[in-house]
Amino acid sequence: MIGKARKYCAPRSIAYPLQLLDIVVDAYASKSARRQDSLPVTDEPAILLMTSGHLGDALILSYTFPLIRQQYPNAQIDVLAGSWCDPIWQDNPYIRRVIHLNHVGTSRRSLSKLQKWQDFWQTTKAAVKTLSDTVYDYSVDIRFSDSPMHFILPYLKVRRKIGYGTRGFGGLLDDEFFMPDGEVHNFDLILRLLKPMGIEASLKTVEPYFVHPPQSTEQLWAKLNSPVLANKPILICPESGDPIRMLSVDYWCRFASQLLQESPNPLVFSGQKAFTAELYERVRDANPVAADRLIPAVNKLTLQDMASLSEQAYAAFTLDSLPMHLCCLGCPTLSFQKSGVGIQFFPIASKPTLVIHNHELSRSLTLDRSGFESEYVTVFDESVLNRALVWFRAIGEQSRASTR
Repeated sequence: MIGKARKYCAPRSIAYPLQLLDIVVDAYASKSARRQDSLPVTDEPAILLMTSGHLGDALILSYTFPLIRQQYPNAQIDVLAGSWCDPIWQDNPYIRRVIHLNHVGTSRRSLSKLQKWQDFWQTTKAAVKTLSDTVYDYSVDIRFSDSPMHFILPYLKVRRKIGYGTRGFGGLLDDEFFMPDGEVHNFDLILRLLKPMGIEASLKTVEPYFVHPPQSTEQLWAKLNSPVLANKPILICPESGDPIRMLSVDYWCRFASQLLQESPNPLVFSGQKAFTAELYERVRDANPVAADRLIPAVNKLTLQDMASLSEQAYAAFTLDSLPMHLCCLGCPTLSFQKSGVGIQFFPIASKPTLVIHNHELSRSLTLDRSGFESEYVTVFDESVLNRALVWFRAIGEQSRASTR
């Protein structure tokens, strides 16, 4: 092992270059001032939270804001993140300001590689200029896989820098963490980073939330170009950002047809791709008698709309995606997780939630939260659809029991 022993979260082809890079970074860092071991004496620390991730990462990070304020009621919280995360931060009362840094390693924008590098360089320069007006008591970068933002730390004024050294530049950190052995939830990894700030919390008790303006039933159905229907909707969210995690249109069609037979509830097909539009058409063709209960919502709903609709929904069926994380805050949710990362991104739910997954390493794992279940399967076949229907019926029984 050359240089400091580190446990990189990367294959050897990447880990070896990172190891060589870190020799240089460690030499640079050894010449700079080290951390102050004491916690800030003020109850108004300036805290910079950083993530180069996407919407789901941003949502989960936001669950820490109330925890920070519980420890430091007057903390000033700034966020450094990609501009694509703005819908998550919108109107969040805990945030003082959001600064953009569009990391080239995680950008999914429709740009050429050269344009992504230009965007990265321009937003980095702008971020350094904006952040230079504050001396931060803490910086916390939650990224443990690719594309952390540690490289920006030498240009900022930060008393104590916290993060994972699993993808390089760890020598710039005052508190450098590495991945634990075994499978663990992403939020638990974030909670580890809060401990140097004196913040202790648990995945079991954290309260998830999403800030969005309240909308009436009439407002939401108007956006769907539909009159208000008598029964609560069932949300169908069949898309994922990774095609390998998708289930077939035929599979979803069979399941949607079974839901129409099981209940009088309308089905709302939500998504952004032609896949969902095709699914809606297939289900309508297969169930002409129930056509008035099928509502297409492709590219009609914002994240705020989706959150409001979930609060008025009977149940939701999703893949491993952002809608999964939003829906389980508002209604009972079942998520089919095919070829996903397992417990690492199981949803932190506030309503009854079942995750059916085929992640071998998470086979015997689940979240210690009330109403949460996870089940391992080897294939997504008819038996999985039958299990989903059993769960759906149980949700109905619970709902009827609560109204008696």
